[in-house]
Amino acid sequence: MGKGDEMLMERTLKTQTGNAVIVVGTDGTARLRAEADRVAKIKAAGAAPAQCGPEVPNAPARGAVRISNPRELVPGTTDKYQHAGWQKRSVMHRCDVFDMMRAQALNAHAKVKAKNKEAVFEEPFNAGQVSMARHYAGLHEGLQSGDLRGTSYGERVSGGGGGVDAVVLRLAARQEFEALERKVGRGVAMPMRKVRPSKRGAGRVCKMISDLDAVRAVCLLGLSMSEVLRKYDWTVSSRNSAALRAALRDALDRMQGYGVASARK
Repeated sequence: MGKGDEMLMERTLKTQTGNAVIVVGTDGTARLRAEADRVAKIKAAGAAPAQCGPEVPNAPARGAVRISNPRELVPGTTDKYQHAGWQKRSVMHRCDVFDMMRAQALNAHAKVKAKNKEAVFEEPFNAGQVSMARHYAGLHEGLQSGDLRGTSYGERVSGGGGGVDAVVLRLAARQEFEALERKVGRGVAMPMRKVRPSKRGAGRVCKMISDLDAVRAVCLLGLSMSEVLRKYDWTVSSRNSAALRAALRDALDRMQGYGVASARK
């Protein structure tokens, strides 16, 4: 073995210290520091907010979260509220696609507001539409996993005494889920049909996005407007996104019982 080979071995030698492996070499220290920085960023992203309490574990896989403060009326008043959390702690909610889309809309509005002080923020979806979307997603998740405890049906499952049989509740949940999809219908919303073929896919043959396709893609798969358009080979543009958003709004309204009589079959 020559001297050059010995130097090469020294540069690639691995020295184990505890659980850490240090790579010795001309760039070994840099690689180790970069890896430590990467892990630190992942841990920081998964850290629980301090206002939620020290008992909440850090979880990098948890993803983005939003914070809210539970409130209650101050005794003896009708318009004053106070923090209702245990030990004044905040509540942490895992963000879903509707939280993400609202955050994106707020960022876009901030840019518009900088140029036009009179600009008014418009919610991408109203509270009723978001609530219905999450209820629909919860039913689907419960039916797929066989566990309805995360839905309104879970509170009535029998534990062996006076409750309702779990099979009966599962059947009721399935019937409600299918009824919601029937309210959506399998047609294509007018805003989507109004988009000219030349504006849909820039020369590509695009599949029409039905109302039920949009509902399932957003509510069940967690896709944003842009991701749904890409899934069906549509061009991602503000006009196409607005048309898809309008179609989804109408579908979620029908799921709540508004305009069901005119739903497309």
